[in-house]
Amino acid sequence: MEGADGAVSKDVPRSEGAAVTGDIGFLLDKKRKLETSFKIPKKKRTEEVLPEAPAAPVKEEAVAVKKEETDRNKHPNNKHKKPRPQALDIEKESTVEVKAKSKPLLQTPKPLLDLPDPLPAGGEDVDEDDETPTETKTFTLEEPKPEISNEYVSLEDGTKHIITKEVWLKIFTYLQPGNLSQCMRVCKVWKEWLADPLYWKLINLSRFGPIFPDMLKSIVLRQPVELDLSYSTISRKQTDWLLPRLPGLRTVRLSGLSTNIIGSLYGNMVPNLYHIDVRWVDELNDWTLRDLLCVMSPGKESKPRFADLKGLQLAGCPISEDAIKNIVQYCPNLEFLDMSYNTGINDRVIDNLCNSPLIYTIKSVDFSGCPNVTDKSLLQLKKCFSLEWLDFRSCKDVTRGACLRYTHSSNKDLTVTEDKLIHPPLVSVYS
Repeated sequence: MEGADGAVSKDVPRSEGAAVTGDIGFLLDKKRKLETSFKIPKKKRTEEVLPEAPAAPVKEEAVAVKKEETDRNKHPNNKHKKPRPQALDIEKESTVEVKAKSKPLLQTPKPLLDLPDPLPAGGEDVDEDDETPTETKTFTLEEPKPEISNEYVSLEDGTKHIITKEVWLKIFTYLQPGNLSQCMRVCKVWKEWLADPLYWKLINLSRFGPIFPDMLKSIVLRQPVELDLSYSTISRKQTDWLLPRLPGLRTVRLSGLSTNIIGSLYGNMVPNLYHIDVRWVDELNDWTLRDLLCVMSPGKESKPRFADLKGLQLAGCPISEDAIKNIVQYCPNLEFLDMSYNTGINDRVIDNLCNSPLIYTIKSVDFSGCPNVTDKSLLQLKKCFSLEWLDFRSCKDVTRGACLRYTHSSNKDLTVTEDKLIHPPLVSVYS
């Protein structure tokens, strides 16, 4: 028996009841398979249905607002006005609002349209975008500390020391510079008292190790009258900086240093020196001595820089007769001359010295250790009217008898020691 549908009738049995039930079961199975194959999850359906955020219109609107701001600032009538504050990034602002606050995406941000509010009553400028609370500072008034008086030394309990300032200052005058430097570390009051240049007339840095810039500054603060840098490690750059800053300096000692450092005395800002000590400088010869002494002082008066020089020490320097001529020419007021331990000094050099204007000013000469000086030099030295101190120690060709004859013929009261040192009695001998 054939049915209406030929395809179905081929697969089912011949009986009529079995054919009807088989067709219904086949159709139900086929329907279930179709429903399960085309079934869409609800989550995916909702994500596909949600519209995307239209960020382009917001960005275009922000660009238009920025362009309007720049055109307004470039206008010639608005040059004197301050430019408006720049707007925030629109993309970041819109995304934050969508995720956190769930506001409409097409809403225009507030800073683009609203002008800043005026200053509050307190007068402080408040930033609208800054939501962090401002910190409040509190100040506490402390009691002022009592000022330390420099008229007395205060003890730990606040009482005054029994010794007054005048007595302390008198005690400090008997101390050496090394002891004074230690006293300056005791307290601030002593440090202030001892900073007075009265206690620092002599600063001795001879044979001292490395000299630091702080030490040079302390020397300038004390303004010494005599400065001893003999055999120290000071450099030319340091002496060039130091000497012009000591206008009250009168004696400088540079023994054992190089001629490069002694060249600092050539400068125009060197103070008016009365005594120069350049002993045992091997490179100081006649030419370098001439360059040192012939420097003219700045100003309208054209005179030698060291015209007021009173003392010059040249012991151990390889100088000769030409050096005496330069000394006589450029140092007309010289009173003390040291030319000891020099093989270039002889009777002829002393003769040139005694036939110069220095016979009226010279008071002390030192020719000790000069092997070429003889008794004839004592006859020439009688021309020096003010001479009262002569040193012929270690001069093998000078006899003590010639020294005694010199003292007897002199109009001054002079004595002679066993080693041929002529000096006035009861006077401290220079060493």
